[in-house]
Amino acid sequence: MLNNVSVLIPYKPDNGLRDRLFKWVKTFYETLMPEVELCIGESRSKPFNRSQAINNAAKQATRDIFVIADADVFYNPQLIIRGIELLKQHAWVIPYFTWKDLSKPSSEKLLNYTPQWPLPCKVNCKERKFKKAKPISGVIIITRDNFNKVKGFDERFVGWGKEDNAFKDAMNTVCGPFKRLTGTSIYHLWHPKVGSRGNPNYRKNVNLYKRYVKNRGNVEEMKKLINERNKE
Repeated sequence: MLNNVSVLIPYKPDNGLRDRLFKWVKTFYETLMPEVELCIGESRSKPFNRSQAINNAAKQATRDIFVIADADVFYNPQLIIRGIELLKQHAWVIPYFTWKDLSKPSSEKLLNYTPQWPLPCKVNCKERKFKKAKPISGVIIITRDNFNKVKGFDERFVGWGKEDNAFKDAMNTVCGPFKRLTGTSIYHLWHPKVGSRGNPNYRKNVNLYKRYVKNRGNVEEMKKLINERNKE
């Protein structure tokens, strides 16, 4: 089953902590899921364009099932197998219910161990609380066919903010709603927080996302919005 999986990881090198986290996560896949194809996508734009990085990773992929995973998260490998089974009935799958942030000391300790599951050492983590809906990023599972139907991620979202939400609305409208696993978690390695704050393009991202919101549930209008990308 995992022989048909390409893991797409958007990645921004920093010659520092993020590189160390990514190295550990990459080893995690190579050790625990050696069958998968790792596709690392980078974006050289400033600020970082996560959508572009994901799409660049997809261009490398040769398999039929995509797992889009952040470069600083890990999880029980069984979640992928369970998620792939659910693709038979659902357009796409979010294979976790809770997001757990490791403490800084636990992250630093874990980086000194070879990746294993269950984890090779005890870690302290805290479930992240979200004001509104649960996140739709971190790890998602989707078929190549459905990824292509929405033309991947919209690269007009520059810097952090709203690209995942737009992808969710496009997918739910054009391909069908996602299925979220319950009783499951993904784990996020600690690093200094980077978010939408300070992104000079954030307001443009928000305005573009409002157009996705407006076209939720309208397949033809959503497809028009998606197809605009190739005209700009």
